[in-house]
Amino acid sequence: MKVTTGVNSVTVEELAGYEQYAFVVSFPADGAKPHGFYVSGPDDRPLTPTFLRRLPLDTVLKAAAEARVVQLGGAPAPADRSRPYGGGEEHTARVAELYLWAIDHGIPPRRAIAARWGRSEATAGRWIAEARRAGHLPPHDA
Repeated sequence: MKVTTGVNSVTVEELAGYEQYAFVVSFPADGAKPHGFYVSGPDDRPLTPTFLRRLPLDTVLKAAAEARVVQLGGAPAPADRSRPYGGGEEHTARVAELYLWAIDHGIPPRRAIAARWGRSEATAGRWIAEARRAGHLPPHDA
């Protein structure tokens, strides 16, 4: 996958299975939340509703958002590691680290955690609760 940044956009190309397409994600002037998504492909292939539904948007948006945060001078998201069987202290600490990073960059934390580990937002919510119980995050109403 090739990711290039522009003034207010990030282009993702050479995505596995979509090598002939370019995905452009636009951002506001000083923000990291996407507000536009464009697909460019071969002229002879129409962009059908089925094609659009099958796009790996999570992969494209994650790569674009991380590139944009770095472009704005922020730190990239903490590296992911597989969740050990049954969770564990290290995993809950990494969930908390990503949670705090997402808050600092205006990204919904559950969505960021779900995207990082390839799980559902419900699972990410449970992991956040585990991190709170372990004392890595403050109580929700604090």
